[in-house]
Amino acid sequence: MTAKQVEEMTGQRRALLVVNHVCDLRSAHYRRIALAIGVFDGVHRGHQKLLQTLAELAAATGAKPVALTFHPHPRALLKPQEKPLLLLPLANRVELLHQYGAQAVVVKKFDQELATLSPQAFLDALLSIPELEIAGICVGSAWRFGHGGGGDCRLLAGYAAERRFRLEPVPELAIDGEIVSSSNIRRAVAAGRFSAAAAMLGRPFSLYGKVEHGHRLAGTALDHPTANLAVTDTILPPDGVYAARVNLEEGCFPAAVNIGVAPTFRYTASPRRVEVHVLDFHGNLYDASLQVELLQYLREERCFISPEELKKQIGSDIKAIRRTIEIR
Repeated sequence: MTAKQVEEMTGQRRALLVVNHVCDLRSAHYRRIALAIGVFDGVHRGHQKLLQTLAELAAATGAKPVALTFHPHPRALLKPQEKPLLLLPLANRVELLHQYGAQAVVVKKFDQELATLSPQAFLDALLSIPELEIAGICVGSAWRFGHGGGGDCRLLAGYAAERRFRLEPVPELAIDGEIVSSSNIRRAVAAGRFSAAAAMLGRPFSLYGKVEHGHRLAGTALDHPTANLAVTDTILPPDGVYAARVNLEEGCFPAAVNIGVAPTFRYTASPRRVEVHVLDFHGNLYDASLQVELLQYLREERCFISPEELKKQIGSDIKAIRRTIEIR
């Protein structure tokens, strides 16, 4: 995905500068920057702490705060068999990096050439930019880089000293004895532990996607039309029915979310789907990009003996969802 595509998806072309290389910042008249480096999947509370350190470093050095993120996820290239399902699509990651203080975001393509560089060459490829002064760098204290993960903060400190820029390694954040990390949040989501995921993210876990056309069964047979959310390459919680919340231009609406294969209507093997019924909303959502906050697991997905039985259950689900939203 190019920087231009990310800009178009975020809709923040004027407010946020998105480029593919650090050197591209020069064309936007950046001359002195402070740089935060990481994958930043989830932009969780540990990342937020790092971005706060970046803002302080930028203010102290008279530099502009810039975040550098890698795409695709390095592990998708280095260990394809262990390719992680992400917490956020790239465009939303960029949006949150901006929200938490980055004035510009560099979306650096992680490819085979970058992966094979030695730690020193890796840093040179990222940071040796003529006519652009790097005042300081913020990274997580456990960050590893270069071929085989051979580079660490100790090596980076020597590199920073030679080039006379400040290095701010940010220690890992722990909540209730658990390290805040993208991997731990993925595990929490996959297990349906939304409270733990929200504590680490600093916000409710959300699904992001574009509304696509479905089979129109829920609207015709159940009187509860659903928006079929196209969710790709991101982590999903266990199958089931969830209380949720959807933010639209018209306001914030409660929603029922079904994740699974809709067994009442599908009798053959079917891929998992995310179906969102937005309560109290009567507009057209086709092709809209939604953020769906998952608040609470309600029940397992079941195969009902008839659409009428399912319709009755949906009525009960909606009452439970309204109670959940009122409590919050």
